[in-house]
Parts: sequence; structure tokens; C-alpha cells
Amino acid sequence: MILAGPARRRAYLSALLTTVLVLSGATAARAENIPLISARPDSTVGFDGTVHASVNVGDTVYLGGNFTHAIVDGKKVSRKRLAAVDAKTGRLLPWAPQADDTVLAVTTAGSSLYVTGEFAAVGGQARGGIAGIDLRSGAVGPLRHTVKGTGRALATRGDRLYLGGDFTAVDGRPAKNLAAFDLRGGGVDRAFGARADGKVFSLAAVDSQSRLYVGGGFTGIDGDRKASRLAALRLSDSRLDTGFRPKVPYPVFALTVAGDRVFAGLAGQGGRVTGYRRDGAVLWSSVTDGDVQAITHLEGAVYAGGHFTVACPKASRTATSWCPAKMRAQPKLAAWNPADGTLLDWNPRGNGKWGVLTMRANPALRSVTVGGDFTAFGSKNRSRFAQFSACAYGCGGGR
Repeated sequence: MILAGPARRRAYLSALLTTVLVLSGATAARAENIPLISARPDSTVGFDGTVHASVNVGDTVYLGGNFTHAIVDGKKVSRKRLAAVDAKTGRLLPWAPQADDTVLAVTTAGSSLYVTGEFAAVGGQARGGIAGIDLRSGAVGPLRHTVKGTGRALATRGDRLYLGGDFTAVDGRPAKNLAAFDLRGGGVDRAFGARADGKVFSLAAVDSQSRLYVGGGFTGIDGDRKASRLAALRLSDSRLDTGFRPKVPYPVFALTVAGDRVFAGLAGQGGRVTGYRRDGAVLWSSVTDGDVQAITHLEGAVYAGGHFTVACPKASRTATSWCPAKMRAQPKLAAWNPADGTLLDWNPRGNGKWGVLTMRANPALRSVTVGGDFTAFGSKNRSRFAQFSACAYGCGGGR
């Protein structure tokens, strides 16, 4: 039955209320009550190289990667590792600063886009692995530092910019895979002293919890071996928050925080999506056959992407248990019920060697954008960038 008019609105509002309760931990949602976005990708611009990073600002999606051109109606348009797309229309925007090498992470604060990666210059100006760019004009901002190694993750909170990755120094001073910058003057925040003993792949700053979540392949932070692969730092002083103590067996590639729950995309024997409580206790863990490299949440569903081809329809209660049911074909993208980890009926059927590497939800537009090295979802050609938007209540399942 197709709902229309007031009936459809009532159904959506009921589902939205369930979403709020689920993400706050108040109740469990039935799968049929979770509103899913369409499994059919919108019409959008494409790219000739991998899209590694994305962030939404209003109706604009900013992208970073190793591409050198956008593909518009089959024609190449120069875009050197940075681009902007209109999220409502899918069209390429004129914003076009250039980076001389791969951009691996992006975030925003105020009127600036902050980027990190393997580049040495942006907009023709020396920028050693980190830079700020004006969101409107594309002009390179004054933030200027040299990262010895590779930045892989960014997060902002207030006037602080946080950097994670695989590096040993910033501006010649020791900084072990974590650093922070004061955006008021652009200098390194010397009061931030946290150090990770291995790569950092993901950061998430959460004001409501006063925490900076850190995910990666490290086995300790500041010498604390209980802070392994996933940890929380206090935003107030950058020290470990020992109220969050998850036991994480595999590297963490991606993080999203919904209410008081933390959802992580993991590597491992195959890959996993795992949900954690605020204290780090496991809510559930769901198995895939490849790394989960990107994750987000929207309207009561947890969406994740990676280079997996199958996923487990039922979750386990530990982060190391194998699938208790027959695995389901689920190439590159999938959606889970955040309350219990059951796989939802949503299957865009992507391709590519590495599949999906970045995902971002836009609650205002009720959409999720994805980037990676894919070239199609189902029968729709979508080169390295795609967007999935809300449709009639109950849609999904690849229909």
C-alpha cells in the first residue's frame, strides 16, 4: 500500500519519533518502522579518481580525493583533488581550488574547509599536509604548517582543529599521530599533548559528551594499553577519558556518534560494524567479509560502506563472534538497525575493489552521500561519487 497525504505524514512522524527513542537508547525499533533512504542513487556528477573524503555544508557537498577531473555529461572538467557538488541537483559547482596530491580527510569550521592528506601545496601555495580553504571563494587561508607524515582524519570543535594520522612531527616538533590547532590564530595547540602509538584513521568530536573519539590501529594512547584502537579524550584537557573503555579487537576505520551510542566500522577477520554504549560496553557487533571503511547514521538507521560483499543479517553480542546466520549478499553498502544490529532491507549493490571510503548524512535533505572507487550501483553508473535520498515511507531494499 502506498501512503499519501496526511497518512504518509503521520507514518513518517511516527517513524521519526521511534528514531529519537532508539538513538537515545530508550527503546528498540522494529525494522519496518525505520524510514530508509532509496537504494537507487540520484543523478550526480562523477569523478575520474577515488573520492576519499566528504563533508556537507548546507546544500553543498565538499569532496577530496586523488581525482583530477569531474565527469559532467561524459565530459571531463578539471578538478584537482578538491571539488564541490550541489546536493540538491547533483551538479558540479564552480568552486575549484587545487591540491598537488591526494586529499584524505576534510572538515569544516566557520567559513573554512580544512583538508589533510599527502599534498605539499594547495592553490599554488606551500601547505605541508594541512590547509584551510574558504568555502565560498576557494581561496587558501592562512593556516600553514608542515606535517611530517600523513594526515588521515580531521575533526573540529569550537576554535580547535584536531588532526589524526600517521605522522611524527608538526613544524619540526614531535607529535605522535595526533595534534591540534588553535583556529583563532592558526598556531599549533601546545596544550594538546595526546600521543597514539599507531595510525589514527578516524576522529569524532562530540560537544554533548565533551569527548574527542579516536579510532585507528594504535594499541595505546599516552602509554595506556587499555586505550587500544578506540578511545575517548576529554575535550577540556586532551587527557584520556577513562569512563569509555571499549575492548576493540581490530583496527577502527570509521566512527559516527548518535545520541549516547558510538558506532564504529572495523577491519578484522572480514570486517565489522559494532555499536558501543557511552561507557564502551558492546551493544552489538555485525560481521561482513571485508573492511568497513565508512559509517554514518540517518533517521534511525546506521549506514556503512566498505569493500565487503556480504553481511550478517543478525548481530552478535561480542566484537569477536562470527555470524550466527547465513551471510547475505550486500556489496559495498548496507544499513543496520541501531538498536539490535539486524541488517535492514536496503541494498544499492555497489562495485569496485575498495568500494566505499567515505559517507556523510545530510539530515536537512534526508540524504546520504558516498565516495570511493566504485563505478556503479545496481544498473546505474555512478563514478566514485553518489547520493541516496529519501523517498516514500517504506522504500528501500533495492527496489
